[in-house]
Amino acid sequence: MFALLFPAVLLVPSDTMFGQILGFFLARVAVFSPVLAGMFVARITQPQRQPVSLSHRLSVFLPSWLIAVIIQTASLKVTAPPSASLVGLLLISLPVALLPALVISLAFSGSAGIRLMLATLIRPRGSIVYYLVALLAFPFIHIVGTGITNVLSGNGWFPQVSQGSDLALTLFITFFSVLFFSGGINEESGWRGFAQRRLQANHSPLVANLIVWIMMLVWHIPNDIVQYRQGGYLLVRIVLYPFIAILFGWIYNRTKGSILAPAIFHASMNSMNPLMGIFPITTAGNILLVGLAMIAVTTDRMWRKLPRDHPATYQKDMPSGTTG
Repeated sequence: MFALLFPAVLLVPSDTMFGQILGFFLARVAVFSPVLAGMFVARITQPQRQPVSLSHRLSVFLPSWLIAVIIQTASLKVTAPPSASLVGLLLISLPVALLPALVISLAFSGSAGIRLMLATLIRPRGSIVYYLVALLAFPFIHIVGTGITNVLSGNGWFPQVSQGSDLALTLFITFFSVLFFSGGINEESGWRGFAQRRLQANHSPLVANLIVWIMMLVWHIPNDIVQYRQGGYLLVRIVLYPFIAILFGWIYNRTKGSILAPAIFHASMNSMNPLMGIFPITTAGNILLVGLAMIAVTTDRMWRKLPRDHPATYQKDMPSGTTG
């Protein structure tokens, strides 16, 4: 039901400031629909509750809100007209930043279902190696793919890069904006922390991830209509995203069901958008992407079901005090 806000965004008139602000708020809530829907179902299916200190939750909520406000304001500043008021951008950011702060703080929810779903946002698991893989895999694919293409075309490996400091700042803001608002914890908490975890209780990781990909494909259609009105992008979702979904699922399982790893992976992937003019998507890069996905499938035998007690699988009878 939360995803229905995407079509509503299309109906909001964008020729006035009020319409633009309303559309922005609706779109922000809509992109949180995977985690909101997952929390809603988790609350119903695992209704057990335990007391949680309000001060404990606020100790997470308030710093998360402050960081999210800073990130959202900086992100708006990058795209807003130069005449835009910083105070105005801050006021817009304050309510929007409540969404990631709420999700993060609910890792300490009194609801067993929600707490188990979101726990790894606060207490990530697995080796740091896989978090580095999540952070660096897509830059590697783009940079090496571009280098191979340049060499085959008779050019130098690295293209000319100007405005390095400004670009670095843009990348930094983009990464954390995606992590907090548009693909990181808002999506991966739902796709991985809720859907994949439950699907892997009955299916192999390969089948579970392909089902998640189909869910993501359908969910993204309204979003793609909003962002890519000229078309063409859906073909990328159909051809390449099954392999990307496999890598997301692989990194989730390799970190023992930690949401933070695929959230970083997602943020790293989308952070390459500002670099498309320098390190674009190339055929060589796509081959690298598919190759990495096939290596993940083969080495982890992703066609086999995970053990029932694997921390990346849903265990309905798990004690309410554990984090699975």
